[in-house]
Amino acid sequence: MMVQTNVKTNKYCAFCKYWYDPTNQHIQPVSPAHNMWKYETSAKCMCLKKNYPMGAGFNCANYQCKI
Repeated sequence: MMVQTNVKTNKYCAFCKYWYDPTNQHIQPVSPAHNMWKYETSAKCMCLKKNYPMGAGFNCANYQCKI
């Protein structure tokens, strides 16, 4: 299931540069000019900071936006 969110106000792992998704297959733009993107809620990828698989909707203090 894809969920729409603002990447500047909601700091989800799916949009973090440390969430290892090199092809960005779990995210897609809705309205990039307004920072609106969709992400796959069931996706899990390795966090390069924590060295642990994290869900796309999780967040933490290490967040840095990759978009």
